[in-house]
Amino acid sequence: MKLKYKNSFKGYFLFYYRVVGNRLLVFLGLSVLISFLDGIGLAMFIPLLQSVANPGSHAGEESLGQLHYFTDFIHWLGLDLTVTTVLLVLIMMFALKGMMRFTQLSYYAALRQMFIKKIRYSLVDNLQGLSYGAFSKLDAGRIQNTLTVEVQRLFQTMKFYFDASQAFVMLATYMALAFLANYQFAFLVGIGAALSNLVYRKIYKATKRASNELSKKGSDFNGFLTQTTLYFKYLKSTNTFNLYARKLKLVINDAEHLNRKIGNMNAITTSVKEPMIIIVVSLVILLQMNWMGATLSTIILSLLLFYRALSFLVTVQNHWQGFIENIGGMNAVANMLEEMSSLREEKGSIPFKGLNNQIAFNNVVFSYDEIPVLNGLNIVIPRKSTVALVGESGSGKTTIANMIAGLIQPTRGELLLDQTSIRQIELDSYRSNIGYISQESVIFNDTIFNNVTFWAEPTPENVRRFEEVVEMASLKEFVLAQPQQRDSRLGDNGILISGGQKQRISIARELYKNSEILIFDEATSALDSETERIIQGNIEKLYGNFTMVLIAHRLSTIKRADTIYLIEQGKVSASGSFEEMIHKSSRFKKLVSLQAF
Repeated sequence: MKLKYKNSFKGYFLFYYRVVGNRLLVFLGLSVLISFLDGIGLAMFIPLLQSVANPGSHAGEESLGQLHYFTDFIHWLGLDLTVTTVLLVLIMMFALKGMMRFTQLSYYAALRQMFIKKIRYSLVDNLQGLSYGAFSKLDAGRIQNTLTVEVQRLFQTMKFYFDASQAFVMLATYMALAFLANYQFAFLVGIGAALSNLVYRKIYKATKRASNELSKKGSDFNGFLTQTTLYFKYLKSTNTFNLYARKLKLVINDAEHLNRKIGNMNAITTSVKEPMIIIVVSLVILLQMNWMGATLSTIILSLLLFYRALSFLVTVQNHWQGFIENIGGMNAVANMLEEMSSLREEKGSIPFKGLNNQIAFNNVVFSYDEIPVLNGLNIVIPRKSTVALVGESGSGKTTIANMIAGLIQPTRGELLLDQTSIRQIELDSYRSNIGYISQESVIFNDTIFNNVTFWAEPTPENVRRFEEVVEMASLKEFVLAQPQQRDSRLGDNGILISGGQKQRISIARELYKNSEILIFDEATSALDSETERIIQGNIEKLYGNFTMVLIAHRLSTIKRADTIYLIEQGKVSASGSFEEMIHKSSRFKKLVSLQAF
């Protein structure tokens, strides 16, 4: 869904129209009907007052101007314009208006809910569709700020825009009725109102700029706040939190300054609107009565209708001010959606139906922003074999793992799944067969069962499968020891459990989904030696049943791998079994000698 817009009333209208479609026209149509009924009902008070003061007189009808057609219609029905008749007409008009108002408000509630859902769905879909490379280049604070704060501000713009639109329709209807009642009076007041509205245009522009700046400050704040929670332990333990907090407070001060600026502008526009309207109307009344020969009785209905219209002008301006104050949210969400759409991941069309022979890197070259990482890499990973990648930090091991997972594509060369290039493979079906266990275990703030099954329904079949993989990952005793067993919660990022338990839960999750290819990226490097041996034992139980890729600094964890590849400067410098590598590669032998086994 593309939501690029132009900064104009029509541009904003098209923005919402792209989301809700013709439902927006229905809403505005109901607004027209309600304001028409309200205006006619107000106009009928004139003959009502005349009927009370002078029964049987038609003077009240003369004061209606061109609106006398409504009283003519009552006469056409064979009814006299009595107090009883006018009151009955008023009751029917306002009862019908009440019904229409109820229909409109109910419709608006459904419309707003649909708008919110479609925007959120679109953001989630675009986030899901991002390529990994594009995501890594986007500002995390900006993404978080857009998906939370700016989305809420966008919803506020919708509320203010729809309320302003409805008030505008009411304003236009009353203006039309006022012109029919006394076109001279209405024309003069219209000119005065238009001139007064010019005063607000500069304020609206300044408010719009401040709103967009506020969105940027919000992104900065969320970025810093995210890093605060991520690095809390370091900041606390090194007593550098106070230094980092200064930066946070500076951003907060800038944001609050903008909020105050917006609030001051809102205070100015709100406080001067009604006095300006009264001044305009008073001047027009004096002009008509002293220089144009009008009497108060001939302009009274137009005055009532126009004052009603001007009250809606105030409402339009108030809602429009609220809209402008939040327009930064519309801009932020629209820009984020457009940027995400342009960075969507390209996927092939051939469904992945399983690995028959091997994964092969053929002369693969890859660069990050022109910085070479892989340089003519050749690796073969036979089906259900275990391959280990070793080498110094920065040699390209994790890049290889990311490429196997389909997160990045070769700059040159080919990554083949059997004989098919990964570029041609439908990546979603392929990744459903990938299990990825990294040094930083992914643990959700939920139950053990939901972490392992990824929120599968607890049917007897799924529970049996859960128990099987828990046994395979050596988690059975841990689960049984918990107060609520499989329904025990693990805390934010698994704060309630140990590093080894996190890794075993991660392994169990990948086993539960029947992953065919398992990637262990430094899965044991953050663990103590005893826990590492336990996890290593769990991994070794899986040998021969899965196609496995092990990335490790600790060479003790890869002794039983079928093939070890030593990666240096983005290419393979040696390969073979552990024993073969000891004899054929002096570099590998040196790495082994530097580590205790």
